[in-house]
Amino acid sequence: MGQQVVARRPMGYNGKDVDRGQVFELAGARNDEKLLKWGYVEAWKGKKNDLHECAACGAMFVGGNEREGHYEKRHVRLNLTPDQEDARAEREERFLNEVAPIYLDQVAA
Repeated sequence: MGQQVVARRPMGYNGKDVDRGQVFELAGARNDEKLLKWGYVEAWKGKKNDLHECAACGAMFVGGNEREGHYEKRHVRLNLTPDQEDARAEREERFLNEVAPIYLDQVAA
């Protein structure tokens, strides 16, 4: 059994999309150590009954806000213009840089 972690930032992992606040198990992929070192994920030591489950896909999240953000991003169909999509992506990136910055001091140049 792999290490349980929580995603600090959305990313693709092992062929699946993982969203901020999602709890999942590391699969022993070659870059798992870098994900921890750079702050994309962090160890999760909570209890299973503290998690919030997505009703649509069953993914588990550390909080209700994270679950709702995932649900709106992955399961609600929005028809956005390219400009609206760009603006949404920029807002998300600014938010992530504020609440879950990458540990740049740990990244080799």
